[in-house]
Amino acid sequence: MAKTNSKPTHTTSKDRNHEVTTSGKLQMTICAILFLVGIMVYANTLHHSFVLDDPLAIGLNKNVTSGLSGIDDIIRGGYRENNFGGKLYRPVSLILFAAEWSLSPDNPVIHHFFNIIWFSLCVVFIYLVTSRWLGPKNIVLPLIISVIFAVHPIHTEVVANIKSRDEIMALFFILASLLSWDKYFEVMKKRFIILSMILYFLALISKESAITMFPLFGMTVWFIYRQTWRASLSKGTLFVIPVILLFVIRHAIFGGSPDVLVDVMDNPIVAATGMLQHFATSMLILGKYLFLEICPWPLSSDYSYQVIPLVGLNDWRVWTSILVHLGLLLFAIKGMRDKQIIAMMILSYLMAIVLYCQIPVVIGTMFGERLAFLPSLWFICTISYLAGRLWLTEYNGGDIKQYLVKNKLFLAGAIGITLLFGFITMERNRDWKDNLTLFTKDAATYPQSVRLNNGAAEQILQASDKAGLKEEEVNTMLSQAEKYCDAIMKIKPVATAYLTMGNIRLKQKRYDEAIKYYDQVNDLKAIVDANKALSYREMGRNAGQNEQNLPKSQELLTKSLALNDADAETWFLMGVSYGMSGNHQKAAEHFEKAYALKPGSEYAKNVVMAYQMLGNQAKVMEYQKLIK
Repeated sequence: MAKTNSKPTHTTSKDRNHEVTTSGKLQMTICAILFLVGIMVYANTLHHSFVLDDPLAIGLNKNVTSGLSGIDDIIRGGYRENNFGGKLYRPVSLILFAAEWSLSPDNPVIHHFFNIIWFSLCVVFIYLVTSRWLGPKNIVLPLIISVIFAVHPIHTEVVANIKSRDEIMALFFILASLLSWDKYFEVMKKRFIILSMILYFLALISKESAITMFPLFGMTVWFIYRQTWRASLSKGTLFVIPVILLFVIRHAIFGGSPDVLVDVMDNPIVAATGMLQHFATSMLILGKYLFLEICPWPLSSDYSYQVIPLVGLNDWRVWTSILVHLGLLLFAIKGMRDKQIIAMMILSYLMAIVLYCQIPVVIGTMFGERLAFLPSLWFICTISYLAGRLWLTEYNGGDIKQYLVKNKLFLAGAIGITLLFGFITMERNRDWKDNLTLFTKDAATYPQSVRLNNGAAEQILQASDKAGLKEEEVNTMLSQAEKYCDAIMKIKPVATAYLTMGNIRLKQKRYDEAIKYYDQVNDLKAIVDANKALSYREMGRNAGQNEQNLPKSQELLTKSLALNDADAETWFLMGVSYGMSGNHQKAAEHFEKAYALKPGSEYAKNVVMAYQMLGNQAKVMEYQKLIK
């Protein structure tokens, strides 16, 4: 069986101009179709809400919500306020968010729309880049690579989660830079080198992980444009300049500020006991990335504690991953001498994924589907090209229809994978509708995840506040939330789980139990104190209204005020208690405090009543005016 050419020769400027003239309309049609495929696959995310950390990047980012006027501050500062989450410099996506916010404030639809548009443009650019690299004898492979990338389910997080615009823009500018780089070798005009370097710099300030791709430019000189290793090294070194510029900017913004410590709940590998366990777990992570590239199921929005356990070298999965990745590396090294393009694809995959295996540096997360976005391009290129070598014949001109019929089995397989992946992607998109749907779905997928269980419990608890729910519906939801908290307690009790359990008990009016849970929380003091104060307030209300125990009521309300003295209702209840015990002066003082915190006619009326009992007509007249 004939195979695709393993050593594509880069065509000359004259040949390529002829190709563009003869196939320009066909190429434009293919690009339009690919663009529409990207839109169709993710159209069902358009009316989704803000999810996960979308608010941190958009709604809670004052520079973004300032619209166009906030762009200057975006350029001058870090990705998040107070550098929360680390020293990140990613102004490109924030500038886009600010522009979109100025068009339609606090509207997730516009952000989802542009996520889809930029992603679809990436799909088109993938086709343009690979079609130039693979040449006219491989006319089918670029289309297959682009379509499979468009429908691959592992990309759902990147497109459905607005915040992941940084991943999309980094890939977009890398591809645009490669197109400009290719144009330079076509016409040999230096302006295209400069444009390529600028575009690559934009990729770097979209997301720092684009740094893994700077060797690719030198590699293309060797593998694609088939020049000497000296030319590859000298021309590829030019792209160190944008990297240096990025580090200069980061130093100017962040200076010598310390790195953020990685928490074990975000990345359990920090708890590894020794280098061997760290290495083994890292190889397990690499293997999981590779597995999801091949079989993207099941998927999850979170892989933190305790989804991926720490393992040792006695785990068979670790050795499988070691052997597979070592084999890929050796195969790529062997293919370098002969300038086999598949070697470049494998090396690009390894370069893109190595940053996330936790070996060169421990990052803030154990594993993430969004992190596989760039590596997946090179993986899909590698597998598609290898399959083409085995089962696809070269196109040597002539009737395209006959060529397609001749390779119908290969094309049928590609279409089958596309339809399967497309179905999985569109179904997975539904899970990203909102946080409630996402957390409950993913907690069922990975019940050993503390964060997913906690997110599900919090979202169900919030949903139970929805107006119009019947009492039995609320109780059912509270029971569901409690089950998620119980699951956390069995894995690793954390402060947020105790807090959520306290809130559940508070809503169930089991105030004593709520306070016991709140007392287990050692951090989140502001939230805990406010909720404990609410529990004491309601216990004080019950002691006064139902038990007729005024001393107990005043004791509990005093505890409430000690924790939160800014709650008007607590001051009001304390005033009622003093009034019922005959201390009208104290009652008046507390009613006035309640009114000062929350001006309203109801509180003012009680001030009037208290001062009437004291015979203070001046105060009575003052507050009667306020009532009117």
